[in-house]
Amino acid sequence: VAAVEEGRGIYDNIRKTLQYLLAGNTGELLLMTVCVILGLPMPLLPIHLLWINLVTDGLPALCLATDPIDPDVMKRHPRSQSENITNRSFFRTMALTGFLTTGVSFATYFYVLQTGTLETARTYAFAVLVFAELLRSFGARSETKPVWRIPLFTNANLVIVVAISFGLQVWSQHNEELGGFLKTSYMSFVDCLILVAVGAIPLLMLELVKVGRNAWLKNKPLI
Repeated sequence: VAAVEEGRGIYDNIRKTLQYLLAGNTGELLLMTVCVILGLPMPLLPIHLLWINLVTDGLPALCLATDPIDPDVMKRHPRSQSENITNRSFFRTMALTGFLTTGVSFATYFYVLQTGTLETARTYAFAVLVFAELLRSFGARSETKPVWRIPLFTNANLVIVVAISFGLQVWSQHNEELGGFLKTSYMSFVDCLILVAVGAIPLLMLELVKVGRNAWLKNKPLI
């Protein structure tokens, strides 16, 4: 029984880590593609993409890969032997996450581009994308449980990594050396808070989808 529980926990961690990384990359790819189609300047520079993949995606993904086993893991029915780790549910969540992340990033980029400089628009798009990815890592811990039902500090490493990444991101917008390295411009703390709120929209929407799906499954008639 202990071996089955451990195996299910490992499977869940592989799946959630893979989905987190692919969904993040999907959002970045869609953002760049939309801007190319519309003839807009590139919203992210190569250094931005490198920072996102190494810091924003890479470190939280490592923490998700070592997430503690869900206490309810043994209450699930066994998976079919023919079921792939990337099934329809996996791709639906990945696509939805990508579209939501792209939506908030593009809306921010397009709005600031109309009212400010290209460098400022890139800084804001970069920041909201980072914030969205970091916040989404908490929801990625479970495909069924809303984030408020998952004890936060059962994965203390994830909390620490997200806090440090948030700090580095905000610091890059107020420190000349780091800002010069990441090609970001100054941003007020008020704007940072606004972008954090905007970046929380994908997480909120994904958690509402979980709640709706759980309610539907609960009321689904048994045949």
